Amino acid sequence: MTDAPLSSPAPPATAMLPRRALLLLFIGALVLRLAHALAMSDSPYFGHPVIDGQEYVRAAIAIARGKGHPDPVYWHPPGYPYFLASIWSLSRGGYLLPRVLQACLGALVVVFTAWMGTRSFGRRVGMAAGVGASLYGILIYFDGEILAASLGVFLVVGAAVLGMLAKQRGSRLLWAAAGLGGGAATLTVASSVIVPLLLAVHARRRFPWVLLGLAVAVAPATLHNYRHGKEFVLVSYNGGINFWIGNNPQYDRMVSVRPDADWLRLVNEPARAGVAGRAAASAYFARKVLRWAANDPAGFLRLQAHKLRLLLSGNEIFRNQAIYPARQHSPILRVLLWKVPGLAFPFGFLLPLAGLGLWVGARRAPLPAALVAGLAAMVLLFFVTARYRVPLVPFLLVFAAAGGEWLVRQASRLQRLAAASAMTPLFLLANLGQGPMDSRMNADAEYSLATSLGEEGRMAEAMALFESTVASRPSYGEAWMNLSVCYEHFGRAEEARAAMKRAYDLDPAFTVEAIHRFKREGKAETAARLECYLREAAGASAPVRSP
Repeated sequence: MTDAPLSSPAPPATAMLPRRALLLLFIGALVLRLAHALAMSDSPYFGHPVIDGQEYVRAAIAIARGKGHPDPVYWHPPGYPYFLASIWSLSRGGYLLPRVLQACLGALVVVFTAWMGTRSFGRRVGMAAGVGASLYGILIYFDGEILAASLGVFLVVGAAVLGMLAKQRGSRLLWAAAGLGGGAATLTVASSVIVPLLLAVHARRRFPWVLLGLAVAVAPATLHNYRHGKEFVLVSYNGGINFWIGNNPQYDRMVSVRPDADWLRLVNEPARAGVAGRAAASAYFARKVLRWAANDPAGFLRLQAHKLRLLLSGNEIFRNQAIYPARQHSPILRVLLWKVPGLAFPFGFLLPLAGLGLWVGARRAPLPAALVAGLAAMVLLFFVTARYRVPLVPFLLVFAAAGGEWLVRQASRLQRLAAASAMTPLFLLANLGQGPMDSRMNADAEYSLATSLGEEGRMAEAMALFESTVASRPSYGEAWMNLSVCYEHFGRAEEARAAMKRAYDLDPAFTVEAIHRFKREGKAETAARLECYLREAAGASAPVRSP
């Protein structure tokens, strides 16, 4: 396949899909995304974002109410909370309107994908890539979630489009706009910083304009961190801990660390080691990675190979909230996102064709090819999940369409045989051993939803979810503690006592602190009864003090 690169002439710089075709792509993509969002409104998670989504909402509400972002130094990149806040400051709140706007952004991503394919490989490829983006299940899924992924994909692909236009026209202002778009993507998903850096390389002598746009976008976050937190942090300080989560000797356990007591212990580790300051805490975790890599290079390299395997897997790996259970509510996802033995759709179908397209067409689309490599490297630098991999998808779709066109229209019989031989390992890698689809929500998401329902006074629903959580994960001490609270609420003293004992046996420190938190919140009567159960669990002579 040494003569594999596309032999047809490059499309002229003015090549475009007809406006009617772009409009149809936009409308079709928008209808699918709106239908998915409306279907998901039946899910209890629609109005109760969990874990990271809950943190975004907390920050956005504070901003919309004029209180500013609650973090003196940003923990998460602030772009998405400000996006939500801008919506809620102009509306009555609610979770439908953000999803409608994200559906519009997702439909624009479809148009951008079609434009990139057309500009690089011609109209047939552009149209095929656009249709693929319109129907791509995981893009539709994230356009319907209160997470940064949808906005992040839009900004990454938009910056790439601006970069391609700037290259064609030689415009300094377009290069600055591309840098600004890349900077906005960085403010939304920090690992997207690779996008403006690659744009700067692609701009060659005009790279200062890209960096100027990046600086203009990022400067407000840096100034906020210095002004309110008195620390020099460019965007956010969760990079170090994420680097450690993705590069440590117990990767599988660490990436699934619970978002409560275990997570707090991890976050507070630098302070226990005498490290002061948020930037210093981030550097503390980065140094841990470097020490481990230096002390066990073989183990470090084995982990990188494992992460590469996960990156190329057709399975959509969740972070915080399982993805496949959404199919129970969305007919769109039941068709467009699934796994059966031997095929994980759609990524398992996309990867082999995209690999072929990169082989035959990377020279024709150097910036999209560089972005595929750069974005993939950033995922591998940290840890592999669907929401970190999803920005790759529009670019992969362009190359998949190019690879498909070459295979059908240009390749000789011998080249097709060679291509099939090269694609087979990628297909097997992406589709074999992916396991079944999750049929129920993961315990962490159930726990987060249950706590939200409990705070709303919906104790029966919360209790049922806590019971489901401990049934699937009996070692979940926090869930046992909250289940004890629910049983006490309904006067089920014996069950409350037994649940408290389980909670204390699993995590004494968290259980004691929870009792004291009830006292601080003014729930003295409930706290007193729970403290009696706690003393029985701890032993009559055991001190019950706040740690």
